[in-house]
Amino acid sequence: MTGRDVSLALLMVVVAVVIQTAVFGDGRINPFGSSPAFVLVVVLACARYIDPAPALLLGFTAGMLLDLLGGSPLGLWAMSYTVVVYVSLRFRDRADDGPLVIGVGVFALTLLANALFLIVGTLFGERFFTSTAVIKNILLPAVYNLAVASVVFPLVTRLLGSRRHLGWSS
Repeated sequence: MTGRDVSLALLMVVVAVVIQTAVFGDGRINPFGSSPAFVLVVVLACARYIDPAPALLLGFTAGMLLDLLGGSPLGLWAMSYTVVVYVSLRFRDRADDGPLVIGVGVFALTLLANALFLIVGTLFGERFFTSTAVIKNILLPAVYNLAVASVVFPLVTRLLGSRRHLGWSS
């Protein structure tokens, strides 16, 4: 991993945050009342190619940018994305098994991120579980992210170069 890889990953996350807030924000493109978690897909794709510590920082930074630009309490998305990146790092060697494994991983990690956001937000006084659309707000972004991942993952692979084995001891 080089500083170039981390800088490029950070640039991709900033662009993804702009796209997420400008295109998929409140009152914009929200099919069936929900939108994809575009930033999460970019973070997961980048985390495959950079070392664990910068990947965790990338997840935290992406979540914090979403918190700062959104209407959620500060730190909820940052915590959710950091946990999700940590889990993805534990299983990133499985991504070499093919696109089906990546799709299942993106779907499961999106569910995890949204569930963590809702649960922790509820613990801190937000009224997320009073809405009847809770299941829709957890499941639909995960389904949308499958389509987004089919475009984002190959693009990130081209930009960050060839896959190298990166373990916790590297």
